[in-house]
Amino acid sequence: MAEVKDILKGMGMLEKVANFCVLIGEEATVKIFQHLPKHLVEEISTAITMITSIDKETSLAILEEFHLFTKSKSFISSGGYDYAKDILYKSLGKAEADEVLAKLSRMKLASQSFSYLDAINPKQLSDFIKDESPQTIAVILSHMEAHKAADVLVQLDEDVKVKVTMQMATIKDVSPDVVRTISVVLEKKLESLLSSIVDVGGVKVVADMLNRLGPRSQDILKNINGVDTALATKIKENMFVFEDLLNLDPEYIMKILQNVDTADVAVAMKNATEEDMLKVTSAMSQRASDRFKEEFEMLTKVKIKDIETAQRKMLDVAQKMIEEGVIDRDMDEQ
Repeated sequence: MAEVKDILKGMGMLEKVANFCVLIGEEATVKIFQHLPKHLVEEISTAITMITSIDKETSLAILEEFHLFTKSKSFISSGGYDYAKDILYKSLGKAEADEVLAKLSRMKLASQSFSYLDAINPKQLSDFIKDESPQTIAVILSHMEAHKAADVLVQLDEDVKVKVTMQMATIKDVSPDVVRTISVVLEKKLESLLSSIVDVGGVKVVADMLNRLGPRSQDILKNINGVDTALATKIKENMFVFEDLLNLDPEYIMKILQNVDTADVAVAMKNATEEDMLKVTSAMSQRASDRFKEEFEMLTKVKIKDIETAQRKMLDVAQKMIEEGVIDRDMDEQ
């Protein structure tokens, strides 16, 4: 446990979650995203774009920490807080168990209130909050991880630093409504800062995951665009959606169709326009076209989910061909 803490020292929870998503892969991450509120998907996706590589030691440390949190949460949900504390005391010892339980508590509060602060530079954050009252600053820092709070605190003027520290030391229960209000106001002030997120090597990872989310990805992209237009554009440029597939050269569409079951193509095109239908049928041989029309006419009611799944199969084939160089998107777009 001590070794894990040393390796992950200085890494915020949002960064850990982003690394965890990269480690478990796109398919598992998409399943997680489907159960998260939109704003969290946006924040995690943005954090993933900032990841260039993860070394072996960090990977193992992140997986071990998440495993421990998962076990701890299951103890709490199955037997209550006291039961979880008893189990953790026996397995970790009092000091480390208290730290884990405290961190779980902070994680819960942060996810509801100040999770967006992970993306903010401590110096910039201190500049934004330095004119707030010591009580307000104390509430904000109390909802951050200790090392991050310290990085912000050290940037404040000496007299403010003392007052805030005293407030943090004596702070008691704060109304959840007050915490939420402070969080909302601060987030609005920080919107301009959030737009300065640096675009690095992880854009393709996010684009691939958004591809798999289907239509929901457009809402997420729209919201990312509201915060960082350049980043949203980069992600979109790396995405490959069904519309892009239909706009490929007929020769490429033909190669894709040759590797997809005709029944899946029929389902994928169920709600297509006449123009898009023509793009597909014109890329088929006469025999393949006749077989496709037979399959298409047999379809009655088709669920949107089934259409999206069929389109995903075609997109997966197309993406593989792009990666193998069989399809040259750059040449096709010229």
